[in-house]
Amino acid sequence: MRVLVVTNMYPTADEPWFGSFVRDQVEDLRALGIDLSLFKFDGRRRVRNYALAVREVSRIVADEPCDVVHAHYGLTGAVASLQRRVPVVTTFHGSDYTGAVPWQRYVSWLVSRRSLPVVVSEAGRRALGRPSAPVIPAGVDTELFQPIDRKVARRRLGWEEDAHYALLPGARSVAAKGAALFDAVVSEAQSVVAGLRPVSLEGFSRQEAALVFNAADVTVMTSDREGSPLTVRESLACLTPVVSVEVGDVPDVIANLPACGVFPREPSELARGVLQALSAARDPDLRRRAALTSRRRVAERLAALYTGIADRART
Repeated sequence: MRVLVVTNMYPTADEPWFGSFVRDQVEDLRALGIDLSLFKFDGRRRVRNYALAVREVSRIVADEPCDVVHAHYGLTGAVASLQRRVPVVTTFHGSDYTGAVPWQRYVSWLVSRRSLPVVVSEAGRRALGRPSAPVIPAGVDTELFQPIDRKVARRRLGWEEDAHYALLPGARSVAAKGAALFDAVVSEAQSVVAGLRPVSLEGFSRQEAALVFNAADVTVMTSDREGSPLTVRESLACLTPVVSVEVGDVPDVIANLPACGVFPREPSELARGVLQALSAARDPDLRRRAALTSRRRVAERLAALYTGIADRART
């Protein structure tokens, strides 16, 4: 089995977090024994790179025969599916069908019909009109994101050990993360717990992020749009409850978990969930839920998908 992965997101020295979930998946598939090659490009600064990528993917497929091409994101799926030698799998991660740019959503719709679509949530199936598409989110690194004593995590980060912390699982500079609503929620909760402090998940290494999830009392998801936010499952893996608006697959991920809940986009409602989480004990059920989509399990599902596609292509 030989697979070519094509992606427009991949970590660099300057941006070690950029597309880290794609890198993790590549490593996990190789660990399963899959002969995997990688073609990565950056289309953010030069749109022309997409045209160059079309030519390069066609060349690679012609010169280095493979069984499957796996593209990440809708625009990259368009690049990969312009060659017709090899079947293409495209993983749609959410922003490619929920984004604010209509033409990108239309491209994703087309690509989902020119390749085998994989989505990260049930919402992806509905948005793309592909009800039978496999739902395979990015895998959780349950080895890195493990529960440790909250005070120990705070000490390592230089935080106050006896304070309370609410975490925005993203960068404040990204408008879609809903920082204004997050701040309003924290302000509302501070009327009851005056020492509650807001923190955001930005500027941390992956190792530090695991400490942050352990150090926080509650993760508060206020995004306008998401696919299947990995941060939610990373929080659960560290036994930190999640309070969220209804977005992406979060309602399904946290359904019926202790101290977790989905609330209306109202500061007072979300603050009620935050206060409940602050008084709750850490519960192992949270980690068990996260483990359902561990890196290993996700890689095994993808490997089985590749095998099925390759077998059908040979018949």
